[in-house]
This record gives sequence, structure tokens and C-alpha cells, in this order.
Amino acid sequence: MSHIVISDPNDISSRFSNSDKLGYDGESLDVESFIERDLAPKPLIKDDQLEFDAISKYLVRIPIREADLITLYYRDKMKQEQIAKLFGITQAAVSYRLHKGIKRIQWLRTIPELDKEDFELELGPKFTQQDLEILWRMNEITCQSKIAKEMGLTQGRVRHRFFRALQRIKELIIEEAKEKQAEIKHRITKGEEISKNEAEDEINSVIENSKFGKYWTVYYAISDRHFNILHEVTLPQFKDRGDAEIIDIEQ
Repeated sequence: MSHIVISDPNDISSRFSNSDKLGYDGESLDVESFIERDLAPKPLIKDDQLEFDAISKYLVRIPIREADLITLYYRDKMKQEQIAKLFGITQAAVSYRLHKGIKRIQWLRTIPELDKEDFELELGPKFTQQDLEILWRMNEITCQSKIAKEMGLTQGRVRHRFFRALQRIKELIIEEAKEKQAEIKHRITKGEEISKNEAEDEINSVIENSKFGKYWTVYYAISDRHFNILHEVTLPQFKDRGDAEIIDIEQ
């Protein structure tokens, strides 16, 4: 003789993982971890054989001499020795500059491109004019000391405002995600069954499509050991020589 045991659905739900629970309310989701996962810069692309068409659009973002060398080497297929003779510099200097230029381009390929008009429209209402100027300049040159000098500020103030703005951008994305969480909770109270996985998918979609997401990706990438990645420093004593020395300041 068989017996049918009627159990409370909540008791059954408790035996399974959170992703399968009945009536999951969506409140315990770690939104910050979703941002860091979903909006992280792309993996660094280290191509041994780069196609010029794939990198040409980035040449305007790197020092002009490096852009010239990359064009001659990758587009015109000139040998390093030929390029060295053309510019009156050593083959070692050509190799070094090509390496630095490609390193900058590889990094640029991991982040989205920002549009100045969209930047002002989307971030303008959220930040002071000073913070907006720091953010845009950081996108263009990534150098705290040069920005500080051009704006008449201390480097410490530029750094402080930059990191505070980065945190504020993250908070703006969190606010959007929290609105979605509130919507999910409201739907649950109305009787809709939503699993944890379903709630995560909806919140992830909000994060991935946030208008602030691209800014967090770019500025997080700069803050992650890439200050000065786009900045060229030429020593005065090499100013009039073809073999001007470039120094990268890694932080």
C-alpha cells in the first residue's frame, strides 16, 4: 500500500539550491560582483601577426611617431632596417617603438571607444565640470601628472577626483540594477514565480546595457595598472634627434 505525503512547497524548495527555490525574492544578489564580471575589459589581444586594417583606427590614440612606424611596418611591409635608415635611427629604436605602439593598441582593443557628445550628455548631469574634464582627459592621455599640470591642480587631487568619479559611475549602474531588483520583487508579490537564475539574467541584462557601463569599463581599465599607457614623455636632450627617447611611467 502506497502513501502520498503532502508537503509544504516551501519545505520542498529548501532542499534545492537557491537557483531552484520557489518564490525567490532576488534580494541577495551581489550586484557589484555582476558589474565587475560583466563590464570588465576584454582579455588582452596579443597577436603575433597583426592585420593593419584591424588596428589602423587606433593609430590616432598613440604617439604619432609610433603610428608612423606601425603604418610602415604593418601596412607597407617595410623591414625594420629600412625604416631605421629612413628615419636615421637605429633598428633597435624602431623595434622598441613598434613594441610600445603595439602594446598601447593592444590595450585600447580591450575597452570601448567613447564619444565626446554622448559623454557630455550622459555624464554631464551627474558630475561637476571639473570632474568631467578630468575624466575626459584621462580617457585621452591616461596621465595624472599631465592633467594636473594642464588644469592647475595637484596630482593628488586629480587622482582623488578620478577614483571618486569611478566609484560614482559604479553607483549609477547599481542604482539601475536595484530598480530592476525592486521590479522583480514586486512581480513576485503579485504571484509571479521567478528563480534566482532568472533574476540574475534580468539584472545582468540591465548592467550590460547600462548607458554608464562603457564609462566604468574604460576608467576601471585605466585604474587597473594602466595609468600613463597612452602618454609619451620625451626628454629635452633628445628633442631634436630622430631617436628621441620615450619613457613610460608605470604605476
